[in-house]
Amino acid sequence: MNFIKLQTLSLSRKIICRKTLHINVLCMLNHGSSQVHTTASINKQEIISEALVKEISKLSATVKLLKLEIKDDKFSFKAGQWVDMFIPGVPVVGGFSICSPPHLLQASRMLHLAIKYSNHPPAHWAHTQCKVGDSLHLRAGGKFVYDPDPVTPCSDLVLIAGGVGINPLFCILHHFLHVHNLQRDSNLKGTSKVVLLYSAQSPDELIFLNELLLLSENYDNVTIKFFSTKERVKEDHFITNGRIHYQVLESILKDTGLTKGQVYICGPLSFIETMQVYSKDAGFSKDCIFIERWW
Repeated sequence: MNFIKLQTLSLSRKIICRKTLHINVLCMLNHGSSQVHTTASINKQEIISEALVKEISKLSATVKLLKLEIKDDKFSFKAGQWVDMFIPGVPVVGGFSICSPPHLLQASRMLHLAIKYSNHPPAHWAHTQCKVGDSLHLRAGGKFVYDPDPVTPCSDLVLIAGGVGINPLFCILHHFLHVHNLQRDSNLKGTSKVVLLYSAQSPDELIFLNELLLLSENYDNVTIKFFSTKERVKEDHFITNGRIHYQVLESILKDTGLTKGQVYICGPLSFIETMQVYSKDAGFSKDCIFIERWW
């Protein structure tokens, strides 16, 4: 009897905790935060799902990777989108781009976020308080979306990332290759290519570096170039000192034969503005250039 009472008490506490989490999420939505207000006009999913922290790892000295299990089967997102993050005890709603592809969520109900350290409460919580087993809530949204028709050959892609702006582009790259593999297996002819230009202050801050190098080795249609903007390194085939300049973009496009397609840019505002100009000068039309601003 005592064992049954303990089980009932434990279950009751779990139900109370989940109800409290739900109330906290509603309060944050009603009273708002900078993330909620800034993105109010942007399309978002209706589903707000509980998510459990299953694994935490360090991608660099300033970036942590959270692997989250999504509890609501109706929760979904498109490549390139971000999530509103509702954290118990944190009155501010976080906004973080998703770095894992949609097919990972479909296969395993897992979603990954790479979060850079800052004093912003949600990011600070992720680096200083978050632990395996913690529960939070997520809602997907955003108009920075890569969603190709699976039965039509993909357009060529140019992905340009600055710092942790790699997050949505890493997701897009994986989704591009996932669709490409499905089309190849279905004997759908296509020679779509993707170019990724990725800059960070130092090689240590080039998160996902090894995974990206592996992708470039395994796929003939993937070209990747890294840039170290502050810390000087020994240059090689993949990494260059300095910033991404127009001549670099022009040269890579010429070498790969990529003359048209879609451009996706994410990073700090000044970086985005410069890369937009470079992309237009390289011949890409305005309606084929997509940007994700940081607020």
